[in-house]
Amino acid sequence: MAHPKVVVHVDGGARGNPGPAAAAAVATAPDGTALGERSEFIGEATNNVAEYKAIQLGIELARELGASELELVNDSQLVARQIGGEYKVKNKGLMPLFTETMKALREFDRWSVRDVRREQNERADLLVNEELDRQAGKPEPVEEDEIEALLHRWAEAVEKREMAFLETLLAPEFTLTTGRPGAEVRTREQYLAITRDEYEVESWQIDDVVVQHYGRFAVARTRYTQTGRMGTETRDGVYLMTDAFVKQSGRWRAVARHITPLAQEPI
Repeated sequence: MAHPKVVVHVDGGARGNPGPAAAAAVATAPDGTALGERSEFIGEATNNVAEYKAIQLGIELARELGASELELVNDSQLVARQIGGEYKVKNKGLMPLFTETMKALREFDRWSVRDVRREQNERADLLVNEELDRQAGKPEPVEEDEIEALLHRWAEAVEKREMAFLETLLAPEFTLTTGRPGAEVRTREQYLAITRDEYEVESWQIDDVVVQHYGRFAVARTRYTQTGRMGTETRDGVYLMTDAFVKQSGRWRAVARHITPLAQEPI
């Protein structure tokens, strides 16, 4: 589902200036409904470079959400007012980032940028610090564990109908197929509509997961037990689910899912 207007809070920061730096973006609808968020480690950089990288991350997130109008919010007065045309870019090191950012913004029908106090940018600031903490002392997550955690989060989002999370998770080319006779291939939009309007989960238990990881591509085979309904039809039983993921811009996105009803034999 495309979102015509998206508000994106962004933040970037470095510990040491220059030092280890990270950027984050948090997207919402104009009414405050959460649409998605992202953070990434950008290596050694200054605070201002990190702020520009955060703006670019926010632009990328808005594009993925299908926005034609973008409102950027950050807590760097300097960067916000350089982009807004009130301040000149005097630092030669920032000029390439400024040029790239302005070019990307021109792809939107309308855009704006404003600066706020740090406490009004709390979520983006938190994501930046979490990313820096992760890089400073914690090992990189094992990809297989990350995929398994994502599967649990996907199941929770379906059960609670958290459509904003699902819209961010599913790649545009996502398809759903099933082992039911005569079942059609469903597109991303059809899957989202069914999840929102017809699919009711009473209980959902993931029994076993096997993840195979190949660089930027991963396949997960999951056996799960559920009770629920699809419209007027009962959906109780044990199922085998196969999911394909591709890592895009540091984030796993689902490109395909196949579900087959089965007896309770192991994977």
